[in-house]
Amino acid sequence: LPPLCPLLPALAAAASSVAFGLGLVLLVRRRLRGGSNGHPVYEFFVGGELGSPLEPPESVHWERVGLCAWLLVLAAALGEQQRLWGSPSLPLTLVVAAQGVPVLRRLRELSRNSPPGPGGFLRVFGALAWGPFGGPLPALLLLQRPQNGLGGARGAACGGLYALGLWIFHGATTQRSLFSRDPRDPRVASLPTVPTATGQVLLAGGWWGLVRRPDDLGELLMALGWTLPCGLSPPLLLLLVGAVLRELQAVVGERRLRRRFGGAWGGLCQRVPHRLLPLIY
Repeated sequence: LPPLCPLLPALAAAASSVAFGLGLVLLVRRRLRGGSNGHPVYEFFVGGELGSPLEPPESVHWERVGLCAWLLVLAAALGEQQRLWGSPSLPLTLVVAAQGVPVLRRLRELSRNSPPGPGGFLRVFGALAWGPFGGPLPALLLLQRPQNGLGGARGAACGGLYALGLWIFHGATTQRSLFSRDPRDPRVASLPTVPTATGQVLLAGGWWGLVRRPDDLGELLMALGWTLPCGLSPPLLLLLVGAVLRELQAVVGERRLRRRFGGAWGGLCQRVPHRLLPLIY
């Protein structure tokens, strides 16, 4: 690859501008179709409800573009350090491998089924700018520190933390996918559930009986696994900020689920009292 790393700030700014423009297009398109659901500023940032038929179906390609760009930036980081120092360092190799696995997994999921597209500027910005240019920040930080003394023990600890997160995330998403397709599937039929007034059932067993958001827990552990090799640095601060923002979004989502399912959601919360961290939160 040619030296792409010096161009990344300009590319990130361009991607952010494109995301802003697409957010405006989505807002105008929704308003013209009569799909307005609140204050225009809120609607610009958040958009409509997920799964709304007013969302353009082609918007799923924006996430594919962002994921492919993420892989390209990781490959450029490896090539840049190879060019500068002769070989990639252990921390950089761990970060690139740890980030490449979930990105490839997500691309595979998008090739099988296309979920509803981004609803507003924040989702488009995350797909086109924050993911491909904010996600690889740990790898880019390590470019100038090829001799960072990670050590075998600490490297194994970071790898183990990432493997634990991947195990939890894969198990939780697999259970959710199997249950949503066929609750009578033998692999999930024996798991506890909570019935709702609408006839639906909420999964309350397996990984989803440990905490209410095991997929988020797995992603958090994986992110720690590829951020800790950088030490106390800006990527760790960005991870903490991102975790707080995701938690605020999850709180809003749980309020929506409580309004939707009423007492059934309360029963699920009693059965699975912890949101994210077992025995802690």
